Amino acid sequence: MSRWQKLDRAVVRRYAAGDYSGYDAARKEMGEMAKSLERDPQLESILANRKRELGITLESGRRLGRELAFHHGIDFSRGRGLGL
Repeated sequence: MSRWQKLDRAVVRRYAAGDYSGYDAARKEMGEMAKSLERDPQLESILANRKRELGITLESGRRLGRELAFHHGIDFSRGRGLGL
């Protein structure tokens, strides 16, 4: 929980400072954390009661990991490369 909140603050700071590589790295780590919730239903269940602390205020029906990713603009979908 505290790691997520720390990363969220770091993302905002790094973006504002123009540190785009640091911004991308922090967002990538947040994405990995959100994805890991899909592999750990017990942890997801525990954290579901703390959605407000994670920055989620509306109920969308998504699983927590996907909701975190969506709320923070982290894309879970597969890339759609041209395959050239």
